[in-house]
Amino acid sequence: DNEPIGRARAIPLYREQYRLLISADSPLGQRSEVTWAEVGRVPLCLLTPDMQNRRIINRLLKEAGSLASVATLESNSMILLFSHVRTGRWASVMPAILAETLGLAGVVRAVPIVEPAAIHTIGLIVPHREPMTPATAALVAEALRVAPTLDKELSDQ
Repeated sequence: DNEPIGRARAIPLYREQYRLLISADSPLGQRSEVTWAEVGRVPLCLLTPDMQNRRIINRLLKEAGSLASVATLESNSMILLFSHVRTGRWASVMPAILAETLGLAGVVRAVPIVEPAAIHTIGLIVPHREPMTPATAALVAEALRVAPTLDKELSDQ
């Protein structure tokens, strides 16, 4: 539901939302939720502009009235971004499922970002070919099998 995929088949897996990863002792770190406009006012470390996730974040920040180039540090590694957030000097925006997987301890909080609500469908994209290769067919079958479980898990959180 974001960038055109051309001649391919899309298998939706789950719906993703975003979290602000920020130091627990910062003013926004104590909040139960933040807006995209507020996110645009803190020093951010974000993925590089060539990555789709960054383009999504830039668009959301711009729509909220913030500058799209607010990142003061860029990397193509979310683990590196998380490491910088742990210093307390930066915040970052990450998918909720990743923020929850990182097992955040007391120094970093994952605060839901609202207003506007940003929910994107995450899925598997495969070339539109018939017949599919056996490996691709097996991957598609498994994606279709697990997708209802993944989406249910996210909506229960």
